Amino acid sequence: MHKINLSIVLITKNEEKILSRCLDAVSWADEIVIVDSCSTDRTVEIAKAYEARVYMKKWAGYSAQKNFAISKAKSVWILSLDADEIMTPGLKDEILKITGSPATAVREAGFLIPRRTYFYGCLMRFGKVYPDHQMRLFKKGRGSFEKTEIHERLIIDGEAGRLKNPLLHYSKADIGAHINTVNSYTELEAKRAVKLGYRPTGYSVIIKPFLYFMKHYIWKFGFLDGLAGLVYYSINAAYVFVKEVKAMEAAGIGGIDLLGTIFKRAR
Repeated sequence: MHKINLSIVLITKNEEKILSRCLDAVSWADEIVIVDSCSTDRTVEIAKAYEARVYMKKWAGYSAQKNFAISKAKSVWILSLDADEIMTPGLKDEILKITGSPATAVREAGFLIPRRTYFYGCLMRFGKVYPDHQMRLFKKGRGSFEKTEIHERLIIDGEAGRLKNPLLHYSKADIGAHINTVNSYTELEAKRAVKLGYRPTGYSVIIKPFLYFMKHYIWKFGFLDGLAGLVYYSINAAYVFVKEVKAMEAAGIGGIDLLGTIFKRAR
């Protein structure tokens, strides 16, 4: 059997609704490595049906879970995916061309992959959501996720290339799931802000969320995505606001002069 030299790595928790679609698209890889955080649904059962190697690990944070998954991969190349992402046929062909070549013949240590996002089941075409390049494909031993509470980036040691074909990202299916994510993510954002000594200002609390909405929904034509666009950019603007308020609370600076800091920035 032809050696593809590719390991797929994922972290999961209660992903039974979407995991099969993700694994169907990458079942041709040499191996699938899944690190599960004590799922209570059929996630592990589904993963094993695809002959994935499943490791159970208590939740230790996004970057820690992902780096643990990377450490278990055996192939020359590693592709890190989220359970709600699906590989397209064109992307598969690009990756096969890379991984089928001798590793020494590929100068890049990793590759950025464009990502198309679906929200409420609708393809988000405007608002500058695309191409949303993500570093996901890399040589074993040449990449790891930075140690941070949230929005962890994959850092590679060496030159980066770009692939043309996208991953399909099936984001939140309804507003409830989106709001729950906002709440959990902003808690992590606040913890990181305190650790970094970040201090919110009147600009970041009041003006920044409004400017985000105007930029993406109006100036970048997000309104052309209809109801999905309105909900998506409204909640994302709310994310910016909630993140700043939680950071302010966590730092114990609830008495900050919001208007004063706005005027100070304007001078």
